[in-house]
Amino acid sequence: MVDSVKLEDFAGTSDDQRLTKALSYVAAQTYKPAILLAQHRQYVFAKRRMMFDGFALAGPPVSGSEFRYNGKVKVNVPGSGWLDMTGSQLKGISIKNLSFEGNKETTFFVDKTDQQTVLWASHLENLGFSLFKHVIWGAHTAVTFSGYWDVNNCYDTEFKLWGSDNNYWPDGMLLDSPNHPPGERYHIRLPHLSKSNIGPVFVTGKHNVTPMRVDGGRGLVVSGARLEAQQGNPTWGSQLIITGGKFLRFRDVFFFNGMGKPGSTGHPSASLHRGVVTMTGGTDVVFSGCVFSGGDGQQTTSTPPGTPHLYVAGGRRIRIRDHQSSDAPRIVRSTKVPAAEFTTDPDLTVTTG
Repeated sequence: MVDSVKLEDFAGTSDDQRLTKALSYVAAQTYKPAILLAQHRQYVFAKRRMMFDGFALAGPPVSGSEFRYNGKVKVNVPGSGWLDMTGSQLKGISIKNLSFEGNKETTFFVDKTDQQTVLWASHLENLGFSLFKHVIWGAHTAVTFSGYWDVNNCYDTEFKLWGSDNNYWPDGMLLDSPNHPPGERYHIRLPHLSKSNIGPVFVTGKHNVTPMRVDGGRGLVVSGARLEAQQGNPTWGSQLIITGGKFLRFRDVFFFNGMGKPGSTGHPSASLHRGVVTMTGGTDVVFSGCVFSGGDGQQTTSTPPGTPHLYVAGGRRIRIRDHQSSDAPRIVRSTKVPAAEFTTDPDLTVTTG
């Protein structure tokens, strides 16, 4: 294995000047060393950087966090993002053990769509993000986000992910950003994600912010997620929206304090906010062991009595099993969705409404 290089080993009067020289050196190596930002201080960067195959950044051997106790990487690239990519693919990058701070005009990765550069076979680990506009928007193949992730105080949808064969947050993530502006907002949006796993993320959706939305793909598994809101600050609408996809599995997902003010979400379509979970499309969808908490005597919920736990306005071949809730289970289907599309435990009733 090649040795890492310290940013401070390169000449310059600023961190940006040193990083320019470090990147030039690393890019020229056959086997690329990681650039270490390992001093216990604040690093400051204000220039957009183009990543290359094998690009690697690492901090000291501690997990990044929103609190930035062990060091801080301050990023200020207004109207853009810090780390960019070009071409059809970017492969084999590594970023780990760092705490980043942005601002409401800066994204961590430059925003990408599913029609732009695909990040391949890369690993992001033990990272903290605070005060960014977005964190990561883009298409991925065989990418892993692992270790401890802590994301807080961002200003818009933090993650918008496309692609396949990915493992996101198998070790969990804390995501709580109360700074989003009014209107249609999400913390995690998955427009088309296939053969991928979302692990035990803990996502707090305050007011108009929906914790998670799934729009398409196949073979997606969401396991152990906590999609909730704090007592006194409910999610105004749904906490999980599903508009499409095939062979989707949601297992052991916990919900609390959703649908507090569904008429106030600011979302353009009220049809997306009919239950704590609202489903308008999708085929072969399984809900297994999901928990709908009413506070259970420990917290006070703002969810109105009788709110559907799951409202299905569209979809086919839906299986619901091991349903748990503080109140009586309430699964509601539109009259447009035939009862024959549901398979449930024998003690669970699906009503129309």
